[in-house]
Amino acid sequence: MKEGFLTGLRILELGDGIAGASATSLLMALGAEVTAVTNPASPHRSGRPASGGQSLLSVILDRGKRLVPAAGLTADGVAALLAAGPFDVVVTDRVAGPSGPLAGLGDAAAYAAWVAEVNPGAWVTVSAFGLTGERCDDVATELTLAAAGGILATVHDPDTGRPLKLGGYQSLLNTGQATALAACHAFDLACAGGTVHLDLSAAEATVAMGPTLEISTVLLNTVGPSGAKRYGAPASFYPCRDGMIRISAMENHQWQGVVTAMGSPAWTERFATTEARIEDPAEIDRRIAEWSQTQTKIAAETLLQSHGVPATAMHSPAEILDSPQLRHRGAFEEVPLSSDDLVSPRVTIVGPQYRQVGPGDGEAARRSLRGLKVLEVSHVLAAPLAGALLGALGAEVSKLEDLRRIDMYRRRGPYIDGIAGGERSAYFALMNHSKKSVAFDADAHRDRLDALLRDTDVVLENLGGKRAARLGISVAEMVKQHKHALAVSSSGFGADGPFAGYRVYAYNLQTACGLGYLTRNAAGATAEIDLPWADLISGFALATLVAAWAVGPRGNAGTGIDFAMADLIVAHFNEFVAAASLDPGSDAVVDRANEVSPYAPNGVYPAADGWLAVSVANDAQYQGLAEILGGDTLAAPGFTATTGRFERRAELDDLLATATSTRKAAELARDLRAAGVPAEEVIAPRDLPAVPQFVARDFFTATEHPEWGRRRLIGIPWRPFGQPPIALAPAPLLEPLDN
Repeated sequence: MKEGFLTGLRILELGDGIAGASATSLLMALGAEVTAVTNPASPHRSGRPASGGQSLLSVILDRGKRLVPAAGLTADGVAALLAAGPFDVVVTDRVAGPSGPLAGLGDAAAYAAWVAEVNPGAWVTVSAFGLTGERCDDVATELTLAAAGGILATVHDPDTGRPLKLGGYQSLLNTGQATALAACHAFDLACAGGTVHLDLSAAEATVAMGPTLEISTVLLNTVGPSGAKRYGAPASFYPCRDGMIRISAMENHQWQGVVTAMGSPAWTERFATTEARIEDPAEIDRRIAEWSQTQTKIAAETLLQSHGVPATAMHSPAEILDSPQLRHRGAFEEVPLSSDDLVSPRVTIVGPQYRQVGPGDGEAARRSLRGLKVLEVSHVLAAPLAGALLGALGAEVSKLEDLRRIDMYRRRGPYIDGIAGGERSAYFALMNHSKKSVAFDADAHRDRLDALLRDTDVVLENLGGKRAARLGISVAEMVKQHKHALAVSSSGFGADGPFAGYRVYAYNLQTACGLGYLTRNAAGATAEIDLPWADLISGFALATLVAAWAVGPRGNAGTGIDFAMADLIVAHFNEFVAAASLDPGSDAVVDRANEVSPYAPNGVYPAADGWLAVSVANDAQYQGLAEILGGDTLAAPGFTATTGRFERRAELDDLLATATSTRKAAELARDLRAAGVPAEEVIAPRDLPAVPQFVARDFFTATEHPEWGRRRLIGIPWRPFGQPPIALAPAPLLEPLDN
C-alpha cells in the first residue's frame, strides 16, 4: 500500500454497488486500506464493456482492495468482521437495495438500528433517497437516479428529443465522489468522540453535481437563460473535417479571438457585444460551422487556443489513450485483469487525478475539518465550490477577492430577482456559501496577503500558473516558503505539459475527456450537454483532497498538489478507456444511449404528461413490470429471461413505449415501484425544489443574506442520521479593506 494522506485509515465496504465501490476506490488512492465484501450477483459485475466475461468497471473498482466473498456471510457475520477488524470507517451502498449479507435489513429503520449496535466509529450509508422521508426504502439505478436528480431532463437525443443519460455511470460515480468526502467528514467527527452515522442520498448527490445552475432560476428567482447559453454564441459543438470541436467564448476578448482565428470576416462586425451574440446565436453557429468544416479538429483547436479561445477537440477513448498531455503527466496506470498479476493481461486507465509536489519539510500533524483555516484564491466554479463544501463542514474559509480581478460569477448574471449588482449574482451565491470574503488589491498590498499565508493551513487556487506565481501562492512557492501548509492548484490540464496553457471551461473539458463522445444516441450522434458537470465533480474532488490531508490518521506535513480536472473527467470513463486499450474497435460492443447492460428494459418512455425512466435488473422485476402494464406480449417467452430481454431490447422498448404513452408519468412510476420495479418520472431541474422527498429532508437548505433575504441553496447531500441538514451560511458581502 503506497503512502498517502489517508495512510493508516481502515475501511470496510459493504453492499457492492458502484457508488460505494467508487468511493472506497478514491479513498484507497489516497492511502486508505479497503476491505470490500463482494457479491458476484451485483448488476455492475455483468455490465459492458467487459473482457473474458468480467465487467471492466468492476475490475477497476476492485483493484488494490482486499476482497471478501459475500457468499455465506450474514449480518451477524458482518458484525463479527467489524469486531475483529478493526475498521475506522464503514461505507454501505444500499442504492439498489439491501443485498448480500445485509439483504434481511430491508427496512431503513431496522437497518439504522442495526448500524447503531455495530458501528465501530464512523459509518456512511449511501441509499437512493436517504434513510428518512417517505422514500427511504426505495431503490434506484443509474438511469432512474438521473431521472430523479434532474440530469436526464437536461440532455436529449439529437434525433428524437428523448431524454438521454450521460455516458457511463455518472450519477453513481458522482455519488461515489460525494461519499468519499462524507467518509472523511464522518471520520473527523468520530475522532472528536462517540460514533457517527452519516446518511447520504444518491438523489441529492446527483442534484448537487448536476443541473445546479438551472435550479438557481427557481431557488433565487432569476430571469433569462442559464448555463453556457447565457453568454450567447459560440457555446456549442461545431463540425470539423474529421470530427467535432467545442468552442466556448464567454468573454468579449474570447469572441475577438474567434474572429481573428477565422480571419476577421465582415459578418462578425455586428456581433461585437455580448447582447448581440445572445440575440442571434443561430446565425453565429451557422457561420462558425461553415468555417470549422474547413479545418481538422486538432488544427481548429490549436489555432483557436493560440488566440486565447477556450476550444477543444472531441476525443474518443481510443484517442484519449494517445493524449500527449496525459502521457506527459504520467497519468496512465496499467491494471491486471485478474489477481494473478504476473500473467494476467493488462488494461490501461487513468490513475490518481493529482500529482504531489514536495512534500515540504514541516512536521506531520493531524488536523480537523473543524477550524481548518483555508485561504481560497479562486474564481468561477470548481475551486469556489470546494471552498463552500469545506466551509459547510466546519472549516474557516476565507475567499480572497482581488479587487482588480473580481470573480466573474460575482460580476455577471443571472441576478437574484433580476436585479443587477455585485451582491446579487445567483451563481456566486450558489458556489460561495459558508465562507467569508477578504477583499483588497493583492498586487498593491502584498503584506496583507503574506499575513494571510502565514496564518493559513490550506491555500486553494485556480488562477493559472503565471498569476499564482506572481502572488507567491503557486505550489512551487508555497512548498518553499510556507512549509506548514497544503497548497492546492487546480487547472484544466495540470501545471505543465503541452496543454497546460490551454484555456478551458467545463464544457471544453467534457468534450476533450470522453463525456461528449460517449453521450450519444444509438446511431452515434452527439448530444449537446449544457451542464458544468466537470466543474461540479472537480469541486467535490478538491474538497476531498483537502479533507483527506486534514484528517489523515497519521498526520500529514505541508505539501503541494497539482490537480488536473481533465484527469478526473477521463477517470470517470475508465472502463471505456480500458476497453479501447484492449481493442480500439471496442465502440461496437459498449452501451450507447440509455443502455446499461444487463438491465433490460432500461430506457426512457413517453407518458401522457412527460417521460418515464424504467430499469429492470432481474426476472422478478420484469414480472412486476408485465403485471402493471398488462398484455400478453410482454409476458411472451422471449422476454422472460434476462439474456433474452437484453438481446431483444429494441423490440421491447417499442412495446413499452406503446404501453406507457397513455399513463401519467408520476402515477405509473409509483405503481411500478410498488411492484418492485425501479422507475421514476423524469423531473425537470426547475421542478426539483418542490419534490416531496427533497422538501421533507430540507435538502434545499435555507440561508439568510443581508441583501436578498432568506433563500434556499443546494445543500450538502448527507447529514448525521436522524438530524437536520448541515447548515449553510450565505455567500459573503464584498467589503473591501480600507486601502
